[in-house]
Amino acid sequence: MSLWRFFALAFASAAFRLCAADVEWSLGRNAAREGDVVVVDTRGTRSGGAAHAKLDLGGATGGVRATIRARGRGIGRPDKSYFGLKFMFHYRDPASGTDRWPQADHKGGDFDWTTLELTTDLGGTPVGEVGVTLGLQNVAGRVEFDVSSFKVEPFALYEFPRTNQSYKVRYPASVAARPQLRGAMLPQDPTEDDIKTLAEWGGTIGRFQMSRNFQKIDANLDFDEYVKWLDGRLDLLEKVLVWARRYGMMICVDLHVPPGSVRDNAEMRMFSDKACLDLYVACWERTARRLRDNTDVIYGYDLLNEPHQNRHEVPYSYWDAQRLAAEAIRRIDLETTIVMEANWSSSAPAYEYMSPLDMDNVIYEVHMYIPSGFTHQGVHGWSPSRRWPDESRGWNKEMLRAKLAPVAAFAKRHDAKILVGEFSAIAWAPGAERYLQDCIELFDEQGWDWCYHAFNEWRGWNVEYAGDSLETLRRVGDTPRKRVLLNGLKGRNGQ
Repeated sequence: MSLWRFFALAFASAAFRLCAADVEWSLGRNAAREGDVVVVDTRGTRSGGAAHAKLDLGGATGGVRATIRARGRGIGRPDKSYFGLKFMFHYRDPASGTDRWPQADHKGGDFDWTTLELTTDLGGTPVGEVGVTLGLQNVAGRVEFDVSSFKVEPFALYEFPRTNQSYKVRYPASVAARPQLRGAMLPQDPTEDDIKTLAEWGGTIGRFQMSRNFQKIDANLDFDEYVKWLDGRLDLLEKVLVWARRYGMMICVDLHVPPGSVRDNAEMRMFSDKACLDLYVACWERTARRLRDNTDVIYGYDLLNEPHQNRHEVPYSYWDAQRLAAEAIRRIDLETTIVMEANWSSSAPAYEYMSPLDMDNVIYEVHMYIPSGFTHQGVHGWSPSRRWPDESRGWNKEMLRAKLAPVAAFAKRHDAKILVGEFSAIAWAPGAERYLQDCIELFDEQGWDWCYHAFNEWRGWNVEYAGDSLETLRRVGDTPRKRVLLNGLKGRNGQ
């Protein structure tokens, strides 16, 4: 019996003993218990309310699914994807020291008894205690949870269909023999001076982001407006391509937000809405028609920034959406490279189940923000002052190497070229310059192209800003992070 099977059987037994009466719920504000039902009622207020419990998972690993039945009345619409109805876990990943907050899909308005489900990947290091929250956050309404239905069990989180597992990617000579490219994400509206300056820094690639209503729920549903916006971005991009030629830089064309944006479960709407998917494909056809004569300066068509899919039962997957777009592009443009991203925001662990397209001249993209508790401290609620490296947490260069191993294995198995489309650490993170240096050295070891996030953009990522918080950040020009980036762009990192 495998170790995973042993843990799965042991954990399943423990989970069923934990569901219902064996779980002790602590009632917070605006929460009450009526028999087996926990009621959270925030009507007339947006202050929120919740019930909490602690569960001992007894050293569980891998995928986990938790379910509970609930019904709601008059629940308002959250203004951010992580607010609203809460059926949520909280635990600390013992491998990285990062806090994790997986939660179920949000339900708004009125709904009768239905089963809420959350899934999470605990990873390979055994997890003990997790916190559970039931309630409402930053919305008014009433929700009832049948705590007698609460259940936790192992879950094969990554069982997406695999295909083309023996496929070897071939590249035209101009791509295969090209030297490693290093650069950065460009600002939203880059100028010629931006391109010139990044080139002077040593940059040979810029990632041009086409972003509209980023992370806003159910945004970009006015299709006429979306197409009009896209045309405007392509107008600007054509100017950027002229500047890029002038200063010897290639441009990666990044569709940062697709039609429909995301649903309230953080998945992209087009995975379940065919009209959004059809427009997504049509937009790439529109883009390819305009840009197909620029293969000398376009690095690639980056099909979909940070796809995110939790559920298996939606009609379309993160993989098929990109496949459809790639096939549509190839009917128009036979030469320009295509760039494809992995699931879970193009994270390195997702490459364990990533499949290549049955298509040549495709570069595969990964984003690197591991551990996010370090890179995003003070951004998404994680408390600041976590340092890099930190041996007590196992945070060091070898941990990064291990996290990137699935990407390296994918590249070797399929002879695939890799682009690190984004990596960074927030300006005030202690040791951010060392983290960036470790990342760049690992990318350079593999010969992967890379783009720092981001050049002359939001000041939290801007290497010319320094301070111990967002409020104190000031442009100072020279910083340790900038010196590491400059050395990296010029291929002399660590010197």
